Amino acid sequence: MTEVLEARKALDDARAEAVRMVARKRALLGLSMIRARETGSESQSTIAAQMKVGPQQVRAYEQAYRDWLRDHPGEQLA
Repeated sequence: MTEVLEARKALDDARAEAVRMVARKRALLGLSMIRARETGSESQSTIAAQMKVGPQQVRAYEQAYRDWLRDHPGEQLA
């Protein structure tokens, strides 16, 4: 039974790590969008159209970056 419990823990750990990896990449995408908009090279609607998503999804990615900053003070994203 010990082997089963260890395997289950390994699976749970892998799932948690996957969630962290996706959150980090989502935040990086949001940061890229923010930078593109700040430099004036792209508008929110242009980003949304090229990604084939709605403007709300672009805002959600940008918010993911802000949330990451709030939840990981002092930690490097990239």
